[in-house]
Amino acid sequence: MTDTDGTAGLDRRLADALERLGHGMRSLAQRTAREHGLSPLQQQVVLALGRPRGQREVAALAAEFDVTTPTMSDAVTALERKELVTRSPGTDGRRRSLALTATGEGVARGLSTWDDPLTGALAGISEQDRATTLHTLLRVIADLQRKNVVSVTRMCTTCRFFGRDEHDDPAVPHHCHLLRVPLPLAGLRTDCPEHEPADAPVSRRKQRTPGP
Repeated sequence: MTDTDGTAGLDRRLADALERLGHGMRSLAQRTAREHGLSPLQQQVVLALGRPRGQREVAALAAEFDVTTPTMSDAVTALERKELVTRSPGTDGRRRSLALTATGEGVARGLSTWDDPLTGALAGISEQDRATTLHTLLRVIADLQRKNVVSVTRMCTTCRFFGRDEHDDPAVPHHCHLLRVPLPLAGLRTDCPEHEPADAPVSRRKQRTPGP
């Protein structure tokens, strides 16, 4: 592509920048995982189980991290051998619910700062620019999810309760119809426990009780 100044060239440079950022974050994740004797996927599982109201089943974690269920099961089995994760019967009596052991919780705390280099770099950018960047990236990810390029996401922009551009304030343009509150750009969520996919059946939406 020879267009380096027009829109096509800008899009290509943005894609290149995101690719380099992704490569850097993968390298950082690999390094921190090795420091704790884990694979990158095992590290993701420990971090996911350490989040409040995160996914707790093998199949759900496999979908979240875009791997096969057998691959995720192998990762969980390895974490069980390392005494970082335990399995217990799920609510349906058949699925196995996952939880961190006390040792696993300690490892999760140690891993919680793995992305400090990135957050430190972001701290040097104005809040307005960070909020605009977050908004832009979430719109791109939502579009990629609709095209089946990205798998499970629990972001505002992929949720059935998300009302796009319902307010005139450019800093607070959207609306959450579950919480019934305006959504500022800086408040957009990337992992919301109340998320429901935009293509979820309408009946599910009627059964939900709005939060405070």
